[in-house]
Amino acid sequence: MEVLAGESNMVAKVRENGVLYEFDFSRVYWNPRLSTEHERIVSLLHRGDTVVDVFAGVGPFAIPAARRGCAVLANDLNPESFRWLQHNAKLNKVDQKITTSNLDGRDFIRGPVRERLPALMKGSQKIHVVMNLPALALEFLDAFKGLLDPEPDQSLSNLPQVHCYGFSKENDPQRDVVERAEASLKTNLQGQCSVHLVRNVAPNKEMMCVSFTLPRGVLYKTHTQDRDTSEEPCPKKQKCEDSTN
Repeated sequence: MEVLAGESNMVAKVRENGVLYEFDFSRVYWNPRLSTEHERIVSLLHRGDTVVDVFAGVGPFAIPAARRGCAVLANDLNPESFRWLQHNAKLNKVDQKITTSNLDGRDFIRGPVRERLPALMKGSQKIHVVMNLPALALEFLDAFKGLLDPEPDQSLSNLPQVHCYGFSKENDPQRDVVERAEASLKTNLQGQCSVHLVRNVAPNKEMMCVSFTLPRGVLYKTHTQDRDTSEEPCPKKQKCEDSTN
C-alpha cells in the first residue's frame, strides 16, 4: 500500500460486532465484508467449547470466540498478523483464553493441535476447527489424515467440527468445494456436510464454507496406514446438504 497524502501511518482501529481491533493495514489482511460470516460462526459456539483457528489473522474469529467463553488455539504464519493477534487479545482482555502460535497451518495441526486433541475429545464440550484461508485452506485438510493414534474405545470420542473456506469459479460451487475437501481427506462426505455461500467475491467467483464432522476414519491412524502413503481416491461426489439460506 502507498500513502498518497496525509500522515504516513497505516495503523487502523476497527470495531466489528462489538469487538475492537487494531492492526497495520499495510502488513495484515482485513476484510470488513466478512463481519456477517464471523458472527455466523461465533453464534454456533457455546461457553466451554474449544475453537482451533488455523489461519487466525488478527483475530476476527478467535477473539469473539474467547469473549463468548471458549478456549481458543489461534495460529497465523504471518509474523505481523501473529503480533496483532496477541495485541488484540490483550486489548479485548481475553489473552488468558487464547493460546497463540506462529506456524505454518500444517505444522500447527500436526503440532499443538495434535497434542491437545486427545484430551479435548474425551470431554463433552464441542471442538470447532476454523480454516479461513479460502485460496488454500481446502488443501490443508490433508493434515488431519492419520493425525491421532488409535484409541481403545473410539466410539466415545468427541469428534471436531470443521468449517473450511474455499473460493470457486465452477458452475456448481457447492459441489466443487465438497469434492476438493473429499480429495484432500480421501473420504466421502455425502450426508456428513453442509455448504454455506459466504459471498460473491467477483463475477463467477464465490466464497464458500463447507462444514462437517471430521470422520473418525480420517483422523485416526489404522494398523496398516502409513501417514506418507497415499490412499485410493474417494468415490465420485454426490451432492450433499445445502445450507445457503
